Amino acid sequence: MPHHYRRYLPLLIVLPVTLVMPYILTVDQGTNGVWGAVYNRLYIFLTWASLFGGILALARRPWFAAGMASLTLVGLWVGAAIKYQFLGSQLVAPDLIVALLSGETLLEMGLLPTALITGYCLLLLLLLWLEKPLRLGEHKVAIATWIGVMLGFTALNLPNNYVDLQWTVQYKNTFPTFVQSIWRTQLQEPEHPGKASYCCFKADAQAASFTQTPTEKPNIVVILEESTFPLELISTFKAEGKFFKDAYPLKVHTAGGSTWVQEIAFLHGVAPPLYGDGWKSINLFTPGRLDGRIAPQLAAQGYRTKTIYPTAGRFYGGQRFHEQLGIQDFIDCKALPECAKRQWNRIPDEIFFDEAVKQIKTNDQPLFTFVATMRQHSPHEKNSKPDSQRCDASLSPKQCSILLDYNDRLKLSVKAYENFVAQLKKLPERTIVVAFGDHIPGDVAANFTESNFYKQDRFRTFFNVWDSAHGFVTREVLDGQEFETIDIAMLDALTLRYAGFESRYVSDKLVHMQECSGSFCAFDTGYTHGNTALTQLQPPPPSP
Repeated sequence: MPHHYRRYLPLLIVLPVTLVMPYILTVDQGTNGVWGAVYNRLYIFLTWASLFGGILALARRPWFAAGMASLTLVGLWVGAAIKYQFLGSQLVAPDLIVALLSGETLLEMGLLPTALITGYCLLLLLLLWLEKPLRLGEHKVAIATWIGVMLGFTALNLPNNYVDLQWTVQYKNTFPTFVQSIWRTQLQEPEHPGKASYCCFKADAQAASFTQTPTEKPNIVVILEESTFPLELISTFKAEGKFFKDAYPLKVHTAGGSTWVQEIAFLHGVAPPLYGDGWKSINLFTPGRLDGRIAPQLAAQGYRTKTIYPTAGRFYGGQRFHEQLGIQDFIDCKALPECAKRQWNRIPDEIFFDEAVKQIKTNDQPLFTFVATMRQHSPHEKNSKPDSQRCDASLSPKQCSILLDYNDRLKLSVKAYENFVAQLKKLPERTIVVAFGDHIPGDVAANFTESNFYKQDRFRTFFNVWDSAHGFVTREVLDGQEFETIDIAMLDALTLRYAGFESRYVSDKLVHMQECSGSFCAFDTGYTHGNTALTQLQPPPPSP
C-alpha cells in the first residue's frame, strides 16, 4: 500500500463514527436546569476521554483508541434509543448481560444496528494493524493526561457533585444513566419508621399463611392487557365500540413501556418506584432479590402457577423473573405455534386465551395463571386519513391516526375477552378473572402530553374482575372501598380476599389501601397515620 494512503487511511476509518459524538453532545438530554445540561455533556465528554485514554494506554495507537471510544459510546447511545423505542425505558448496565444471554433481544430489537456496529469494530481491528504505535515519550504524556481525565471523571461521580438527571421519568439517552447504573441503580429497600407491618416489603411465611380458605378453590386467571387504557381519558377523541365492562380506574407506574414494572407490581405486591433509582429496570434486579406473594401463597394451597407469555421466555429475562416470583410453569410464545408465526405486535389475544382455557381443562389442580397479551403494543398506524367526526381539531393527523388504529384493535381485544369469559362460564370449575391495563401505548406516550388526558394523568388505566359464578364483580371485590384509583400493587390482596382466602397479609394490605386512599403510600409521613403500624388499624370486613 502506498505510504500516503496508509498515512491517511486511519483518519478515514475513524472519522465517520467520531463525527457522531458532536451530534450526541448536541441532542442528548438532561434535566435540572443549566447545570444539569452542562453536567450531562461534560459527563459524555469525560466518558469518551476516559475510554480513549485507557485504550491508548494499552494499544499506543491514537486513531484506533479514538475510533473504539467513539464506537463504544455511539453503540450505547443507539442501544438506549432502540431500547426505549421497544420497551419504554433507558439502557442500564445489566441490559448488556441480558442481551448476551438472549439472542432474541438483539435480533428483535436491533439487528441492523448490531450488524453495523460489529462490522465497524472489525474495521477498527484492521486499523490496529495499520497504525504505527506512539513513541515511548508520547506514550508517557498520554498516560499522564489520561490520569487527569480519570480524576475529573471520578469527581463527577462523587455524591457531592452528582446531578440526578431524572432518567426514570423522561426519555433521555444519558450516559450517566448507563455508567452510574453499574452501582447506582441497585434496588434499595425503602426505609420505614418503627415496627411496621411485614406486608408491604418483606415477605413472612407465617403471616402469609391463610387462616381461611374457600371450600372449593377457584381457578384464578390474571390478564395483563398490553398497552390498554380507556380512550375516554382523551376527551378530544370520540371512541367507538365498547370498553371492558365494569372497568375501574387503576394506578400504574409507567407510561409507554416497561411492562415488567406492572407485572412485578402485581406478582410481588409492592409498588416498584419505592425501590429507588433502579425501579424501571426492576426486572433485571429481581432474580435472587425479590420474592413473589400471590403465586407462592396459592402454590402452598395446592395451586399450579403458570404464565402464558407473548414473547420468548428469554426475551428480556421474562421467564427468569416470573419464576423468581413464584411461577412454576412458563409457557412462552415459542411453545404456541400460532403465536410463533405471527408479527409480534399483532398477535391476537385469542391465542393466549385459548391456551388458558386448555390449561384449565387439562389440569387436575386449581390454577393460578398469569396471561399477557400483545395486540395493542406499539406501533400504531400513523398515516391513516384523519376522521373529523371522531378527532377534535386540536389533534394532529398523526395523533388522530394513532387513536383510530388503537380503537380498532381495542374492539378486537374486548371481543376476544368477552368470548374468553363466555368459554370459562361453560366449564364446571369456578374461575375468577382479573384483567388490567399495564400502561398507555408507547406511541401515545410519545405523541400526547399530560394535558391531553383526563385530570392530566397518563398513569391511569383500568382493571375489572369477573367471576364465572356471579359475572362482573369489580365493585364487590372493592367491598365498598371506593377511591379515585386503586394501585396495581393492591390487586393481589383484593383478589385473594374475594376468592375466599384470608391471612394477615391480606388484611394488612387492605388496611394499607384504606389508609392510603387506594395508593401504595408505604410509610410516607405525609399521610395521617404514616407512623402507625398498619396492624393497629381496623381492617375492612371480608367479602361475603
